[in-house]
Amino acid sequence: MERILHFFVQYPIDFIAHISSVLPIVIGISRYRYLNNSLKIILFFFIISFIKDTYSLALIFSIPNNLYVQNIESVYQTALIGAVFYFSFEENFSRRIISLSTILCTAFTLFYYKNNEVSSISLSIVRLLAIALALAYFSKKMVDMRVKNIMKHSMFWFSAGLLIYAAGTFFAMSLSEYWYKDINKVPVEIFDKYWNSSQILLIIFAMLSTVGLWFAKCDNDNFV
Repeated sequence: MERILHFFVQYPIDFIAHISSVLPIVIGISRYRYLNNSLKIILFFFIISFIKDTYSLALIFSIPNNLYVQNIESVYQTALIGAVFYFSFEENFSRRIISLSTILCTAFTLFYYKNNEVSSISLSIVRLLAIALALAYFSKKMVDMRVKNIMKHSMFWFSAGLLIYAAGTFFAMSLSEYWYKDINKVPVEIFDKYWNSSQILLIIFAMLSTVGLWFAKCDNDNFV
């Protein structure tokens, strides 16, 4: 417990990022009866993420390398993000495209999975898929014009948070194999800046997703 408290004091942004996943879980459970399939998957997404982060935190005190957990994250995030947007599109053609893209991207994240080092390809793939699907969803809503108040639309907040996080961390994650590998090439101070910026974006993603889950009650009356 002392080591955990010391870790949180030394890395407060990591602690806040870890706790931020609890908010969408709490709000999602409190609004569960209003959640559609997409929102239920979003709730499940954050539950799995919190469990993964907790497990990863526990591992740092027992084994020297827990990067395989981060690579597993790419696999389940790809599948769940694809599932979220699959249920957000009504057209069969769009659903087939999303299904195919998700299956291919998940297969690639599995193929490029690494056990003892971070996989920049897997981390990049999940972010590319997230960016593409979030932009496709925004485009769909602009064309449909069926949402009365976009600020009370659950998927707007989740998609906005996902887009901010995925786009904001894409280039850092695409170079992750470099700045994880050798401390002589990348000083600790530089690594911390990249890491902390990604954690701040993760917190923003969790906050916006929490807002989206809060507005789940408004979704039924928010369509033309």
